[in-house]
Parts: sequence; structure tokens; C-alpha cells
Amino acid sequence: MKDTISCRVKSTLAHPEPIFANVLGAPFRIGDVVKVIQIVDSTGNKKLRDQTGTVQYLEYSCGCGQSYPGDPMIGVLMGSRAHEFWKEELSLISVPPRTIPKHFG
Repeated sequence: MKDTISCRVKSTLAHPEPIFANVLGAPFRIGDVVKVIQIVDSTGNKKLRDQTGTVQYLEYSCGCGQSYPGDPMIGVLMGSRAHEFWKEELSLISVPPRTIPKHFG
């Protein structure tokens, strides 16, 4: 699939490198609508609990203990701002429709 990647991401990068494409084996896909069901990180904003948003990116390199591909930080757009969550903090609400690629020939 064109919008899915399955490559190794270096975890030693100096700056976070968000991935704005689907990653094979990741807990969510870009565009999924999710709900915050709990905040497990002590630095997390508890006011975001029960809020919904759209998955915008996956992040594997900021040094927070992420592992590829199953445990990224998940960037969720809520209003005009993205917030990052662990997979345990989110529940899938809906999946966007998948488009069928056009074939040329």
C-alpha cells in the first residue's frame, strides 16, 4: 500500500522525526479517530481524558522509550493542536474509509 511504510527508524536521532504515513504493525493508522481513555504518563494532561481527535503522526525517536513498530508516541490532533499519547491511553472510535488506488494501463 502506498501510504504504509515498513522500514526501521533510527532511535538515536537528536530530534524527533514524526512519521506522517501508516507504519505496518503500528497500533493506529493515520486518520483514525481515537478517544483518550486514560492518562498513564505522569506528565500527561489529565484534562484531555474523554476527548476525541484524529491520529496525525507516529513518533519513534524522541527518547521516551518507544519501540518500532508497535509502541510509538501517537500524535493526535484535537482542535488546532496535536497532543502525544501512548497506545494504552487511546481507544479507536472509527477508521477512515480506505481509497482504492487507480490503476493505469
